[in-house]
Amino acid sequence: MKRFLLIFTFIFFILPHQIAFGEEEAEVIKRANRIDNYEILTISQPGSLFNSVTNGIIKSAINLKSNLTFIGRANVGLEKVLNNNKEEKLTTKENYLYSLSIKTIHNDVSDLFYSKKVSKSLIEDKIVVSKLTADLYSLNKGDIMQLVGLNGEILSVEVGEIISDSDMGWFEGVVNKDLGYKLGINRNIQAIIWGTRITENHLIEIYKNIKYKKIKVSNRNSTPNKNWVLPNALVKEMFGDFQIKEQNGTWITIDQDWKSNNIETKKVPILGNITCHRLMWEPLLGALNQIVEEGLESGLSKEEYKYSGGCYAPRRISRFDAGGAISRHAWGIAIDINTITGYSPRIVEIFNSWGFAWGGTWTSPDEMHFELRSLSASISKNNS
Repeated sequence: MKRFLLIFTFIFFILPHQIAFGEEEAEVIKRANRIDNYEILTISQPGSLFNSVTNGIIKSAINLKSNLTFIGRANVGLEKVLNNNKEEKLTTKENYLYSLSIKTIHNDVSDLFYSKKVSKSLIEDKIVVSKLTADLYSLNKGDIMQLVGLNGEILSVEVGEIISDSDMGWFEGVVNKDLGYKLGINRNIQAIIWGTRITENHLIEIYKNIKYKKIKVSNRNSTPNKNWVLPNALVKEMFGDFQIKEQNGTWITIDQDWKSNNIETKKVPILGNITCHRLMWEPLLGALNQIVEEGLESGLSKEEYKYSGGCYAPRRISRFDAGGAISRHAWGIAIDINTITGYSPRIVEIFNSWGFAWGGTWTSPDEMHFELRSLSASISKNNS
């Protein structure tokens, strides 16, 4: 059913008379025909797009005669890397995997979002990886990555291109939709509608056809969420990477060497003994001490933290077979304190000022959650 729906995903924008141009002129036009040169709307919701939401988006695009594509995402496992001579460059422990955040995109529109070389690699069923990810796993073009999909299938995929993380965006790698299906990535997290002009009629049509009220519709002028968090590649660069072993699809076992070197237990103000990443202490202590200094300690509940909160917790956000990303609690860089009562605006401001993002403003709100995204705040405060 999903494959059938995706056949109707596109209403293609054809450049007039393009076939009459020579190769050089056609390339100039192709460079101009990038998604950045159009007005766009992105549609998302907490988690993956429901089938009903997807159908409503497709109906809206057809009625509006607008272009449409869907972006998929999931975390898959990396088991092994081989070089051109089929020699192992990297391998995991038995029953362990590295976790990679992978984006999927339709070949038909890949050249709107990426360069000609990247689009060619995707069309050839290769994977394109970010520079930080390539550095972390010593990847080169032509290497073979053995990936373990959500369905347990092992696929050997060649590295086609390595691109900057700013060009890659949030993800560590991107593959085409067909390769994504083979890896069990069937869920879409975002729809993109684009055209030469987006008007209020687009919003009217979208909200008319989608009954689910928690969708988020944004454009290039939308106010960015100030509580942004780090992409996976930067989390790994700042706080370290680890191999994982599945327990029950949600809880995971983390490589003991990484855990021993990074996870610590200390006593902190208000909360008592807590277990977090070693790099959490300066910003967390800074925030908690400031809360005490301002007489706001009653705004944090030790009891709620003790019975239903926490910092280090080796788990996924959702189950592996649902494409679940590794929770930032698995790195010990997130903390849930007031799991029931919420926080005052001033407490949120204090945590923000010490380099934490607050989950209360996310597409999937997580009002108990603070997540470390920067160490610069504690460095500058301690040096002032």
